[in-house]
Amino acid sequence: MSGSVQEPSRVERKRAERVARVERTAARVFAERGYEGANLDEIAAQLDMRGPSLYHYFSSKEELFMRCVRNSVDEVITRLEAVAAAESDPVERLRLLFREQVLIEVRDYPDFLPLFVKIRLPVPELRERLLELRRDHEAVFKRVVEQVRAAQGIDRRTALVALHVAFGALAYLQDWYDPTGPMDVEELANRVADTLLVPFLGP
Repeated sequence: MSGSVQEPSRVERKRAERVARVERTAARVFAERGYEGANLDEIAAQLDMRGPSLYHYFSSKEELFMRCVRNSVDEVITRLEAVAAAESDPVERLRLLFREQVLIEVRDYPDFLPLFVKIRLPVPELRERLLELRRDHEAVFKRVVEQVRAAQGIDRRTALVALHVAFGALAYLQDWYDPTGPMDVEELANRVADTLLVPFLGP
């Protein structure tokens, strides 16, 4: 039929599955070792492959790293955008954004935070591309914060400082939260969200 979408072949599906598996493994290695500490041989070894075979899928370590980050960020922003677009009070949406970010970092995408925030990148082009992705992520929160600010009568500078303090707090969650401790991740998400929301509630 004219205009119909052709289904991927079995070979194409297999290749896509293999690439996705490489990216998941690479993301974990980058998160654990850092950009400079990670190498293609180690990533390949964890996949029962030889290092040079990864070049069938990625032209360089830089490309592999950015694919890992890009995929994570796309999935994360899609989730956050859904929360931000909900038809509810902006204060509640901001609370739910903070809550969703906690679940993303601690439960669903634990490799996202090290790649996105903490990793040191020696390649200027990678640093710039990562900064652009951080701006995309930040923009979702800023949009809702602006709605909260207008509704609550909060000064713009106060709201901006509060948002970046919240980002700073979220960046350290994995350093202190113990998933085997007495607080489960749902309680953590609720408590952190409630705490981060306080500065946005107005005078």
